[in-house]
Amino acid sequence: MNHNIPGMSSNFSKAVNPQQFDQIVEAILAGKYSWACVLMLRIVGYNPLHYIPYRTYNRLLKDNTQASRAQQQHQDMKAAKPSMNSRSNTNSSASCLSKIKDFAYLEVVGKQKN
Repeated sequence: MNHNIPGMSSNFSKAVNPQQFDQIVEAILAGKYSWACVLMLRIVGYNPLHYIPYRTYNRLLKDNTQASRAQQQHQDMKAAKPSMNSRSNTNSSASCLSKIKDFAYLEVVGKQKN
């Protein structure tokens, strides 16, 4: 069942850029569903503290900022040592989407027919 909410699809497509979408997809693929929800709320412009407890939000921030720092350091080390396994930034969005096996069943919201 599809609900048509006026202006919903146009606002969402303007608010999320590919890098932000990739962050959400990576969080989901890593099993960090709560963090993915926080990212979605932030990106769309809502305050996550209106929807989740303060302590939970702080724990998620702490866990994921440490993880992102470690990941950034790991990427920096890879960039310093060029190898055959390094990927370019242009392929990063395609690589995230290729990890989702059942992506074909989804429809693009802006192109749905009534």
